[in-house]
Amino acid sequence: MPVVFGEMVMSVDAIVDVFRRHGEDVRGTYRAHYRFDSATQDPYGGVRVERPASLVDNPPDALYPWEQVFASAAACAGSDYPMLAAHFGIPLDAVDFVVEGEFDPRGEFGGLGGYDAPESARHCFTSLHLLATLTSTAPREQLEMLHERAVSYNMVLGALRGIPQASELVVVASSFV
Repeated sequence: MPVVFGEMVMSVDAIVDVFRRHGEDVRGTYRAHYRFDSATQDPYGGVRVERPASLVDNPPDALYPWEQVFASAAACAGSDYPMLAAHFGIPLDAVDFVVEGEFDPRGEFGGLGGYDAPESARHCFTSLHLLATLTSTAPREQLEMLHERAVSYNMVLGALRGIPQASELVVVASSFV
């Protein structure tokens, strides 16, 4: 069971009590960071999850199911960049891909233990922001096409289409020529 604001919560009553006491502070931002470069051995490995303030006291080696959504999206979409770049013949030296999402767990507990969750928390994941930073010598137009393809056709991001999404591309000129 998770630790919420330093308290182990092991029942609906304990969770609802934490929600009542902390209110809007329970809502927070998750970030899953993916990195790929010439030293990468496993294109799906190395995702790091950054928790919201309410959940920072959880063990760093624990990855809860709702956190796995962020890690999966970052690994799957992030790994598409080098794969697609190779397919299209686009030089790509590095990928930094971040999936950032607003998370509000109160919706899952609405109606339990006499708790009224806010309607805005109904589906728990309220938004996703995708940030790709690509290091390359390729023209920006090619990298924009690569980015659009990666975020529009990715199977994990596709499964999350019900969550409002925005994406952003940052291009860093490679120092390799």
